[in-house]
Amino acid sequence: MKRCWPKTYAYLKQFEGDPKKPERGTLRGRATNAVRVPIEKGAPFYLMFAVGQYTMAEWKVLWPEVGHSVRASALGPSTAEKTKPSLPDHTVVTIPCENLNEAYFISGMLNSSPAYEAAAAYVVLHPSPHIMKHIAVPRFKESNGDHTRLAKLSRRCHDMAERKDEGTLTEVEAEIDEMA
Repeated sequence: MKRCWPKTYAYLKQFEGDPKKPERGTLRGRATNAVRVPIEKGAPFYLMFAVGQYTMAEWKVLWPEVGHSVRASALGPSTAEKTKPSLPDHTVVTIPCENLNEAYFISGMLNSSPAYEAAAAYVVLHPSPHIMKHIAVPRFKESNGDHTRLAKLSRRCHDMAERKDEGTLTEVEAEIDEMA
């Protein structure tokens, strides 16, 4: 990295920390064993895991890694000027999506009462990505009218929740539950 991307290396070097006495908040002082131990054994201090094409997806479905249920949200560019994807940290479960409708469809399905009940039946504090194996969320198809309708309802719920418009939110959530 030092040779091929010297500016990136110089930037990361600012956050390296002392190799002999790593402190929390530095790259050498990261708490996760999966990262810290290889660095202690000589791996580069800027080592990262679990980064792939999915990390850079423009649209994502997210929910907190710790909790008793899934509280999913769709995330994507908020303005036409935004050119870089959002990169949530490791405490957020992320599912990459092809587009806005897929993200809202998946979050709508995961936030529905049937999915909530299914997850609550076996999740204890960590609703990780494995729930997708146990909750029937079909692959999104733009050509499927039910899928696009559910995506629109989910987007409407997101907008209403952001505006704190709880007046008709319950009605829209009931429609999502029926479709799910």
